[in-house]
Amino acid sequence: MRLFYIILFGVLGVLARYYTGLGITRNVSTPFPLGTFLINIVGAFVIGLIYVLGVEKAAISEDLRIGIMVGFLGGFTTFSSYALEAARLLEQGEISTSMLYLLLSPGLGLLAAFGGLFFARTFIGGTGA
Repeated sequence: MRLFYIILFGVLGVLARYYTGLGITRNVSTPFPLGTFLINIVGAFVIGLIYVLGVEKAAISEDLRIGIMVGFLGGFTTFSSYALEAARLLEQGEISTSMLYLLLSPGLGLLAAFGGLFFARTFIGGTGA
């Protein structure tokens, strides 16, 4: 059942991300990536909610919890996992580890994105926008 939930919710998460981002982009004109930003914030909220309902309160089955957290939220946003992991580290008193994670993930992620842009533009042929 777990794999079924992951697949089902994964497809729903991907579609939710696409249509939410598309809807926001079509209706709000701003250079700020508002669609992705809101998706990330909503995903972080939902993963916290599902974690408590599934792990702490046992109000939903483990298979359903994993289906939603890995499937839906994995398709919707991976930022939610990042936010939960940092929050759990803080709750466990792992302040320095959490701060390191909070700083290195976006910092190195941004550098990696620039690295990918540079690599593709320098070493992979073809043209495009």
